[in-house]
Amino acid sequence: MGSKTAMNAALHILSRRQVSSGQMRFMLSQKKFPEEEIDDCVERLEQWGYINDRALAANILETMISRSPCGKKRCLYELEKRRFDSELAKELVDDLYAELDERTLAFSAAQQYAKGKSQMTSKDLQRLAGWLSRRGFTGETVYTVVRAYSQASDREQIPEYWGQY
Repeated sequence: MGSKTAMNAALHILSRRQVSSGQMRFMLSQKKFPEEEIDDCVERLEQWGYINDRALAANILETMISRSPCGKKRCLYELEKRRFDSELAKELVDDLYAELDERTLAFSAAQQYAKGKSQMTSKDLQRLAGWLSRRGFTGETVYTVVRAYSQASDREQIPEYWGQY
C-alpha cells in the first residue's frame, strides 16, 4: 500500500481507527515522511476535525472507567502510551477524577475481581491488592478495599466496613 503523500497515508490510517496527533506523527515518521510534511498533515487533519485529541482522550477515559474501573495513574499511563500530550492527559484525568470517588471505583473493581468467589482467602486478598495496584489505585485506596474485604465475613457486609474508612 504505497501511499505517496503523508496525507494519503494519514487518511488510510484514520479509515481504520481514530488516533491521537502524537500517534499519527509517530506512524507517519515510521513511514519515513519528512517532519515538515507530517506537521502540515496533522495540522490540516486537526483543522478538519479528523483528529481531536481532547474528544478522543475523553472517550478513552470514559470507556476505561465504565468497563473496568481504574485509578488515576493507570488512566495517565494509558493516555501517554497512546502518545497524547502529557499536559492534556493530566488535565482530562484530573477533571474526570474531580467528579469521581477513587474508593468507589476501587470497590467496584474489587467486586468485578471477586465475582464468583463466596469467600476471600488471604492469598485472594494479596492477589486483589496487587491487581488493584496494577489498575492504578493509590496504596491508601488499595489498603482500604483489602481491609474491608478481609473484615467482612461475606460480600454483603462490605459496604458496612467501607463506611468506616
